[in-house]
Amino acid sequence: MPCKIVIPSHKRHDRVFAKRLVNDPIICVAESQAELYRAFNPDCEIVTHPDSVVGLVPKRNWMARHFGDLFMLDDDVDACKRLYAEKGESARLRGKDEVTRVIQELYELACLLDVHLFGFTSRVSPVMYDETCYLSLSRMVTGCSYGVRYNENVWWNEELRLKEDFWISCWMKYRERRVLTDLRYNFEQRSTFVNAGGLSAIRNVEEERRSILLMRKCFGEVIRLKGQGNNGKEKTKSMVEYNISATFPF
Repeated sequence: MPCKIVIPSHKRHDRVFAKRLVNDPIICVAESQAELYRAFNPDCEIVTHPDSVVGLVPKRNWMARHFGDLFMLDDDVDACKRLYAEKGESARLRGKDEVTRVIQELYELACLLDVHLFGFTSRVSPVMYDETCYLSLSRMVTGCSYGVRYNENVWWNEELRLKEDFWISCWMKYRERRVLTDLRYNFEQRSTFVNAGGLSAIRNVEEERRSILLMRKCFGEVIRLKGQGNNGKEKTKSMVEYNISATFPF
């Protein structure tokens, strides 16, 4: 049975771009927003959660318990691209069937391998693609496009408001030692800081800093500022403030 493809959304009833990418998407919203979402998205199933579930992290916990096995696409995702495209070829996947197939095939592989967190890479350029290593069990997933097969280990820390993809990747790597990441495809989002709704109301430098410090407290040196070397010192002075990476030792 295929997994559900669910789009968590908040105050973007007229801008659910991700629904155009896949077959049979489900949009998950707060009960108080359901009427607007149904009016603007009559072609989609709308599933509601209580208004007491506030924020993306609590919403992900609720969705995982409610759906069991699911793949989550952020509502501002508007493209899926192949990193293995040759020069001159179009990298963009065309048609809902093709994008849906890519998602469901990764889910089937996760079932075969008994992996409970699966998703796609955050890499954006074909020059970053390694054709000898197109699947990984040791890299994190990207936050806009990943799925879970729910069990007792699937859990997001609700003290965290941002960077939850880092949390779930590190947590599942700690608990189960395996995260399935497809390095062949990348899902592309509209600009995070200018698209109203979603997390834009809380996403700022100070909140990012607080989230990073919380994860550093839990996972230690696995969480690094980009540009930071193995000795903890900066390798470059041009890094983006609070832009982080996660490097697993196994």
